[in-house]
Amino acid sequence: MYRNVFGGAALGFALVGCGGADNADSAIEEVTVEQIEEPAAAVDAPEARATFINAQGTEIGTADLRQEGDELLITVDLAFLQAGLRGFHIHAVGSCEAPDFASAGDHFNPTNASHGAENPQGPHAGDLEDLEVETDDGTARGTRGTSLATLLPDQPNSILDADGSALIVHAAEDDYESQPG
Repeated sequence: MYRNVFGGAALGFALVGCGGADNADSAIEEVTVEQIEEPAAAVDAPEARATFINAQGTEIGTADLRQEGDELLITVDLAFLQAGLRGFHIHAVGSCEAPDFASAGDHFNPTNASHGAENPQGPHAGDLEDLEVETDDGTARGTRGTSLATLLPDQPNSILDADGSALIVHAAEDDYESQPG
């Protein structure tokens, strides 16, 4: 049984998912989620869910987030995407407004690090491993983890800060070193 503990913008917290582009000319497509849910019996291990919806309003998948110790795990199940590797990041603001989705802000980066796990001054707390979209059916499924971000409230690296956070699947893969455009 789940209960709504953060009501999206009503409390100033939002977690927004942004889906991948379905053509090579688009950077990303908009998806949103209206609530963050946490199991009533698991206050020590918060969980959240984001529903990915493309710019046309079609639901294209979900992301389930859970805190396990010091690690934030994000499990995605997406469909209707173009095949290939896609950059996947937590962005700093819980907003995704078409057409360019700049409203999601930069990557979540509370420590002011540089982008990329292969960058000596990186990574951002929002830098995640690429998602692979399967060629035959356009799906991306898998779990990505980070110990640099958390669902725990009132932490400096919490993605549930006052303006929320966004999950974005980019059209191109991430090189893990240079800031994507």
